[in-house]
Amino acid sequence: MVFVDLLFPVQGGPVPLDHGYLLFSALSRHLPALHERKDVGVFNLRGRRKDKQTLQVDKGTLRLRCGPDALSELLPLAGSTLELAGRELRVGMPTVYPLLATPTTLSARIVTFKHAIDEAALHSSTLRFMTELGCSGTPYVGRRRIVSIAGKKVVGFALTVSALSPESSRLLQERGLGGRRHMGCGLFLPPRLRVALKAGEGAAVGSSM
Repeated sequence: MVFVDLLFPVQGGPVPLDHGYLLFSALSRHLPALHERKDVGVFNLRGRRKDKQTLQVDKGTLRLRCGPDALSELLPLAGSTLELAGRELRVGMPTVYPLLATPTTLSARIVTFKHAIDEAALHSSTLRFMTELGCSGTPYVGRRRIVSIAGKKVVGFALTVSALSPESSRLLQERGLGGRRHMGCGLFLPPRLRVALKAGEGAAVGSSM
């Protein structure tokens, strides 16, 4: 099964920088079946950072990662209007991008594991879950981040994994690491693309310590 990224143009806002849970809630109101789609990853919105707390989505994008059998469920988002934190977001027609197995290094804005609240625990959990996936590579734990999910503060860390084989690169992009993939966590992109999206995807979401 070949996974793809759907990139929907989005306009509206402003919305909170820390909007992963709010975005998933807004999407679920339009697509109730999304709750059951464990194969779908929802990236944070890309837009223009307005200030320390908000994101303006003038010419932004919504990136959804999915298998081909989920396309028919996600495409109806085109032309819809999402309400997020009391603001409207207008969603356009998407472009489909196949995932490439060529990146030998991938990075995630935030990865969360249960009870992994320090760098050592996150690193250990990463190695364990990568082994379970059949994925080999060298993880580097980065900045600590805190996101709000259902009124609770969740601790996670930025994560980069290098020395990936094509198969490991594909697996890491398709399956991700940790939980809360519906809310922007555990989703990997090539570093150059991640840097290009950094300001828009709220790289400074939550607190860092």
